[in-house]
Amino acid sequence: MTVNDLIAWDQAATLWINQHHHVVLDALLLPVSYFGEAGVGWIAIMLALLIFGKRRERLLTLVCLAGLLLTEFAWMPLFRQYAFRPRPYTYLPGVRLLGVPWAFTSFPSGHAHLWAQATIFYGRAYRRWLWPLIVLSALTCYSRPYVGAHHVLDVVAGLGLGGVMGLVEVAVAARLGLMGEARGARGEESRVAKRGARGGEGETVSQPLGNCVGNSEGEVQEEEAD
Repeated sequence: MTVNDLIAWDQAATLWINQHHHVVLDALLLPVSYFGEAGVGWIAIMLALLIFGKRRERLLTLVCLAGLLLTEFAWMPLFRQYAFRPRPYTYLPGVRLLGVPWAFTSFPSGHAHLWAQATIFYGRAYRRWLWPLIVLSALTCYSRPYVGAHHVLDVVAGLGLGGVMGLVEVAVAARLGLMGEARGARGEESRVAKRGARGGEGETVSQPLGNCVGNSEGEVQEEEAD
């Protein structure tokens, strides 16, 4: 497959997703697409974690925030300068635009890199968040060509960039000792098991003592009967 073939496939896939729309999909995909506009949704979540979270939540959020800022202000400007690509709604015939009409480069998708980073990072830090984050990430990524803001390959590139940065953030957080939720749970289970084992030993020791007392009383009663 040549580069031209890949671009032609990308445009065809983008058009297919964009033109197969439905009122139910509009109601489902538009909110998740708006949630990621300019990172406003995740900024609100991070501010809440910084203000109301415990020490671990605040430190984790600072690590993730640093990674997002690095991506947005160090890597993304390079793509915008050297890999400019027009938005689908600006040149593809028949594309339906929903949402914010961004003018800068379509490649890669900022929504995709943001959600990929957050899913990998917070999904690793809090295992119970993983599947909800995966579902929301998938909906967000599908919504970008659906609303006419990105090509399919823009989203794929954004996922790749966000995936790499998310793994870097996980490594940094682990180095700082912040990825200990699973280990902490296992440690608590181990402590509970040890306490239970010590309690069991106490019961086995007390049982023979009780039997001895009972036997002694029985012998006294037999002597009195004689």
